Amino acid sequence: MEDKKRYRHELKFVIPYGEYLAMRARLRAITKPDPHTSEDGRYKISSIYFDNTDDKALREKIDGIGKREKFRIRYYNDDLSFIVLEKKMKIGDLCLKFSTKITEEECRKILSGDTGWMRSSDNDLLKEFYAKTIYQQLKPRVLVSYVREPFICKAGNVRIAFDSNIRTSLYAS
Repeated sequence: MEDKKRYRHELKFVIPYGEYLAMRARLRAITKPDPHTSEDGRYKISSIYFDNTDDKALREKIDGIGKREKFRIRYYNDDLSFIVLEKKMKIGDLCLKFSTKITEEECRKILSGDTGWMRSSDNDLLKEFYAKTIYQQLKPRVLVSYVREPFICKAGNVRIAFDSNIRTSLYAS
């Protein structure tokens, strides 16, 4: 799976609102809009993160473990017609994502703990996720939603995104 994609750098910073406004004005002059945004140049992202009862993925992040992975279900603008299951792997500042589209019905099955159907899938990511729900006892644990304002610069394949209105809650099935 890993040999088909390349790792990319991912750096995150908290910046004051005034700096955001200044950077956004400069970026608008030199970047192209992301084609997936609405008229205001933004979109909403909602993610349901999976972890075990010991919060393994969360603890690895907090402890600064250099090599880690996490699984999530993600959808955009509260539209359930396009849902993806993603595996995100990190090694330091480098990250790599694998994703597969799932239906709303498949999503609901996963969230209710009905994962047996993935065992016989032709999709490697679904089979891996199924195995890890069994031996790592992954369950939906946290819901995160936020608004993203992305900017794309083709030179150097650079993408800069401002995230705001970040909301989190424990996932309750």
